[in-house]
Amino acid sequence: MPDDLSEPEVRPIFEIPGYSLPELAAQGDESVPPQVLTSAEAERARSRILFGSSGLYLQVDDEPASVWRRLGFALNRGEMAVQDVLPDERRYRVAFEHDPIVVAKRGFFQKVVLFWSAPEFIDFSGTYQFEVQPESSRTTRVAIFDEAGNIVPMERAEFVLSRLQQRLG
Repeated sequence: MPDDLSEPEVRPIFEIPGYSLPELAAQGDESVPPQVLTSAEAERARSRILFGSSGLYLQVDDEPASVWRRLGFALNRGEMAVQDVLPDERRYRVAFEHDPIVVAKRGFFQKVVLFWSAPEFIDFSGTYQFEVQPESSRTTRVAIFDEAGNIVPMERAEFVLSRLQQRLG
């Protein structure tokens, strides 16, 4: 450091209780890599999965009232079933069920050592809450929470939101 400059004062301003979102972002499972759209797909998409203060969310290019209406139709199909509608909070409580995904054993060592063990499954079935939040005049957030209203872990949120994104377009 130059002689004529002093070292800047470094101090925490405040602490936020709960999850450390950068730590959540670093957690992951290489057996289920994140889904990445091609540039052409991303440009055509009317929704995208983004990272915010409450973890992952779905950003939709539409106004909140329209997203709320479309979400009601999208959630009651296939793997998702609406259990409860909370219009004052703009939340849906949804049961999500999908067929478990078998994780393949990749390396030779894993195949030999884990030969006798049961296969691993990925199953993100459960109850979720989706909340419609106005973001700007042109975009709306669809935040995802677990049954108790807590932040959903990244890989789980990404999986469920990607299924919802396919329905919303």
